[in-house]
Amino acid sequence: MQGLLLSRKFWALILAVVVIVIAAFVPDFNLDAEHAAAFAVIIVSYIIGVSVDPGPGDWRGVLKSRKFYGAVFGLVLTFLDAFHLVLPFDLTVEQMVSIAVAVGGYIAGVAFEKPKNL
Repeated sequence: MQGLLLSRKFWALILAVVVIVIAAFVPDFNLDAEHAAAFAVIIVSYIIGVSVDPGPGDWRGVLKSRKFYGAVFGLVLTFLDAFHLVLPFDLTVEQMVSIAVAVGGYIAGVAFEKPKNL
């Protein structure tokens, strides 16, 4: 059980479930199909990235992880857009999905850059 609670993949899954619950109960949160796809690309890329290259494993390793910061950037941008908060630039939904795919590609690229377990 302790291993599960320390797993970054598990916490990414919990975040995904929390977002789905927020979308169900908060009417101002616009999680339409495009935003859900953008969010899913980032979460799935992060889970796969951590599976391929888990890194050091402790919290200092997480804070040094480029995969983590890529995922945080993409998720914050998706959350802001889903809550209709004004960004300094006006993005369409298609542009949001494109950014999410690029962030997902970055996360996957970083994971495959130096896989330690292969």
